[in-house]
Amino acid sequence: MTDESIIKLSVEEWDHGQRIAVARVAAQSLTQVAPLLGEPWSSHWWNDVIKYLQVTQQELEGRYMTYQQAVDLLSGEKRDIRIEVMVDLLALALHVTPNAMKEDAKKSKAKHVMLYDARSRRFLLELEHALNLYMGDLVSVEKSVAQQMYYGMLEQQEKQQEDGSPSMQQNMDLSARKAIEGANKKKQAFRWIATGAGIIGGGAVIALTGGLAAPLLAPLLVGVTGATFFATAGGVALVTSLFGLTGGGLAGWKMHKRMKGIEEFEFKQILNDPDLPPVPALRCTICISGFLLDSKQETRSPWEHAFEGRRNHTDIFCLEYETETLLQLGYSFRQFVKDTAVNYAGMEIAKATVLHAFFAAVALPATILKIADVIDNPWQMAVDRSKKAGVVLANVLEERVQGNRPCNLVAYSCGCLVVWSCLQELNDRGKHGLVDNVVLMGAPISTEETWEWENAASVVSGRFVNCYTPNDWVLAFVYRLHSLATNVAGLEAVSGLGKRIENIEVKIDGHTKYPSAIKDIMDQIKLE
Repeated sequence: MTDESIIKLSVEEWDHGQRIAVARVAAQSLTQVAPLLGEPWSSHWWNDVIKYLQVTQQELEGRYMTYQQAVDLLSGEKRDIRIEVMVDLLALALHVTPNAMKEDAKKSKAKHVMLYDARSRRFLLELEHALNLYMGDLVSVEKSVAQQMYYGMLEQQEKQQEDGSPSMQQNMDLSARKAIEGANKKKQAFRWIATGAGIIGGGAVIALTGGLAAPLLAPLLVGVTGATFFATAGGVALVTSLFGLTGGGLAGWKMHKRMKGIEEFEFKQILNDPDLPPVPALRCTICISGFLLDSKQETRSPWEHAFEGRRNHTDIFCLEYETETLLQLGYSFRQFVKDTAVNYAGMEIAKATVLHAFFAAVALPATILKIADVIDNPWQMAVDRSKKAGVVLANVLEERVQGNRPCNLVAYSCGCLVVWSCLQELNDRGKHGLVDNVVLMGAPISTEETWEWENAASVVSGRFVNCYTPNDWVLAFVYRLHSLATNVAGLEAVSGLGKRIENIEVKIDGHTKYPSAIKDIMDQIKLE
């Protein structure tokens, strides 16, 4: 393995004052996120940062510099190095700086690991804000680095084939080989799209959609293609593991036997354009539908619409699990909504003005109980299967099938139980740094057990968003039917955790409207 970083680093070009300034802004950022990310990780990361900047704690304490002075120095008129700072610290987070690679080699005989921890990303988002950069600049840096890494690997493959030297593919996982071969074929057909600013090695398409900040249009890889790095089987293995190509990743993962009482559990990727090369991103998103009203296509269709225009920044996968059970639940929801007894429930709730009166009733109205069978069994089955699916999802994430990169989890209705069960499992196993952001919509989860929410939030490095509406009487009924709990996340804000849980009230007409409202909700949330 080469001692040279795959990513072009700028730290050697910064003078001592600039390095002190970077450390000052990094300290400001870390102070903000340390309570969330934990003291052990934060201390370790701080030591890595100042070591990389070649400054000591004593130097920092001996040269006083305010936060504003530091930002002014880094964003000077003559040379603004703020994007360089983001690129360098992203390289540090990915463990691809020369020192990081040497240190890893000393610590273990195992292969070096290229890893993008969700906690590192949370720090970098805070750094983006601290440097007064625009929202989305980190995403652009990630996108540029990911594209150039991936196409650098493809370019090297082409050269090896032309030179007749042993192909790097001989040392690759079969499924990763197929994925790269497919991308290569598509890339050949679309070479004409490339522009001078977006070319590596004279041909690879880098920015298919454009939109990158000007400093990012220049090649970020050492030696333009990173040829030395990609000439080794180890270098290729690092990149395929980072992007989740090894073993086929999420899309290639198959449940070979019945697991935890689950018979169906697989991922389908939503591609930006099936005819363009599927360039992998430095993060991924798993979307989970919690009921299906009409067809199995609804495991994908709401998310395809919701993430339209965002697919270049994150690899999006939809989890398909127990679809027959979710179809039965969707059918029962529709039947319940159509039933005339619902009108009675609506009137009773309207009289009390809030759903809490419905919850507070010692006994549910007999008129409603008569139709309980319509929804009772499908609901219980879906809840049970969803919780079990969450354990399987935790296994998948722990094994890093998604790659060595942060993962967002987004779900509605019973899909929230999959996420909830997964987070509880990850907490029990002490697995941090896997999950970036979490979004729950219409979650059938009690808000009374604050400690459970604390456990779930402890393994989420980014934002934890709870979307609710107080008008969801379908959720109110099915939850009240099986629980004495009077507080439900899908109906109200989660309290008692300060600002850790973001609560967003959404304007929808009921539980069955979530699939069609996802795009509007995600636009309101604005995940970066």
